[in-house]
Amino acid sequence: MTAARRPGFRAGPGIAAWAALPERDRGLLLWLVHGDVVTAELAALLAYGHRRVAQRRLARLVEYGLLTGFWAANRQRPRGRYAYSLTKPVRAALERSVWPDGRPPLSDGVPEAVSPVIHGLATHDVLAAFLRASDPGRGYGLAAWAPERPLIRLARGLLRPDALAVVRAGDASIVLAIERDLGTERGPVLAAKLERYRRVYDASPARAPLHVGFVVDSARRAASVRARLRGGEGGGAPGGSAVFAWVVAEPALAADPYGAVWLAPGGDEARVVDLAPHWAGDPWPWLRPGDLADPAALEALDDRVYMAIPMLAGPAR
Repeated sequence: MTAARRPGFRAGPGIAAWAALPERDRGLLLWLVHGDVVTAELAALLAYGHRRVAQRRLARLVEYGLLTGFWAANRQRPRGRYAYSLTKPVRAALERSVWPDGRPPLSDGVPEAVSPVIHGLATHDVLAAFLRASDPGRGYGLAAWAPERPLIRLARGLLRPDALAVVRAGDASIVLAIERDLGTERGPVLAAKLERYRRVYDASPARAPLHVGFVVDSARRAASVRARLRGGEGGGAPGGSAVFAWVVAEPALAADPYGAVWLAPGGDEARVVDLAPHWAGDPWPWLRPGDLADPAALEALDDRVYMAIPMLAGPAR
């Protein structure tokens, strides 16, 4: 993977405070270019260690004009929760530092927009579960995670996962595209997503397994999604496809992300650490809580994740 990016800025609203910020604040702000939104709980896990410390630092970043805080809720999540995002001027300045030559192109007609905040936070909950439960001492854990915004450029926008995880199980590296379902999309839409993965990915020279994991809100929704996706063989990859589909209920995943049982449309079941690896040997370093205090860790949390996987970077060009 490539070297850590070292941003430089012209003066602008909020950015004048950059030089005085500790490294963990800078790491979080740079991650938000890709991650879009963060809660105090996730910020504590990624950078600060404790929720109260995260709350104080986030409040200070709001005071500096670097972040804005807001209450996020909708009909599916009426209770909502408090979240933070970059202010528009700060996002523009940070994007210029991340992509000095401009953002990579998308295919014609592919929208730039990402999912609504509630959906983004639900997907971040999956990241938090995997990261919190990582246990290198037992040989499994998270090695990389790319959120949705950088992934809208995967295959020039033809593939649009909500997140991309690289899970380590010993020396095996499992690549898992996350589709976080909140129950608002009808079955045919989900089936069309899976078909698009197979059409784009299988058309490339890639033959390494790519797993598409649908994370749903309940066991009942899991059964419905599996019925819509049914028709595959084994792990859900018919006709020699390298794309495998799996479904898991979020409560089971949150309780034990590496032990939860994922079900294939055709009936097979597996834990995420038992899935067929994308590659074996030469695994990436473990991701650990607090890693955003180290600028080098960002390369395992942004667009460089899929760019470092030849069998994904290929179809993206």
